[in-house]
Amino acid sequence: MPADTYLFDSWFAHDSGLPDHIESYDKDWIGPLRSNRQVSYGGEEIRVDALAERIDTTERNIDEETYHIWTKKLPVSQLGDVKLVIAEKETDEEDPVKYLATNKIDAPSQHVIRSYGMRWRIETFFEDSKQDLGLGDCEMQTDEGASRYWHLLMAAYSLVRLDPDSSALGTVRSKASSLRANFEHSLKEAVYNLLSWVRDNDDRDVEDLMEEIDHLFVHSTADANVQS
Repeated sequence: MPADTYLFDSWFAHDSGLPDHIESYDKDWIGPLRSNRQVSYGGEEIRVDALAERIDTTERNIDEETYHIWTKKLPVSQLGDVKLVIAEKETDEEDPVKYLATNKIDAPSQHVIRSYGMRWRIETFFEDSKQDLGLGDCEMQTDEGASRYWHLLMAAYSLVRLDPDSSALGTVRSKASSLRANFEHSLKEAVYNLLSWVRDNDDRDVEDLMEEIDHLFVHSTADANVQS
C-alpha cells in the first residue's frame, strides 16, 4: 500500500506482530501503549504510567490545544527501542494521557501527536462506510469489482464530507462522531431555525417561506436570513 505511516490501536501495539510486519516494508508506524506496558527506564523495568512520577513534562500548544509532553527513546517490551511520547491534553477530562510509541525515532513529538490524531477519522470512516454507505453489504466476487465498489464508496464518503459549510446539513458535520449523528443534529438545527423564522415572520407569505426553506436546506446558512 502507498502509505508511509500506519496508525493502529493498543491491541495491535501489544502482541500482534504488526509493527515488525510494517517495518519489514520499510514503513513507519504510530500506536498507543496500554498504561501497564513495561518500559526500561533508569536501569529498571517499570510500567509506562509509573513514569509520571519521574519525569518533567513540557507545555506545548498543538493545533490550538495545550499538551504537557515528555518524550524519549526507550526500550519497550515486545517493541524494542522506540520513541515514546507521553502527552497529557488539558481539555480531555475522560482520557487525558496518551502513551504513544513509534519507530520514527527522530520525529518531533508534535508530528507524532498530530499524526495519531488522525486515527479517529479512520475509525469513523469505517463506521460510516459499514453502517450507512454500504460497505458491510459488499458481495463482489472479483478483485476488480471489489476495487470499483471500494473507490465509489470512498468517493461518496468524500463528497458527503466535502465542504462542510456549503449547506445547512453540513454546519456541524466536521464536529460530530459519525455521519448519521451529524445529519440528525443538522436536521434538527435546520428545523429549529425554520420554526423560529415562521414564528418571527408571521406576516410573510408562502413564497417567502419556500425561499427560506431553500436557504436552510440547499444554500449556505451564512447567506440565510434566519432569526433564531
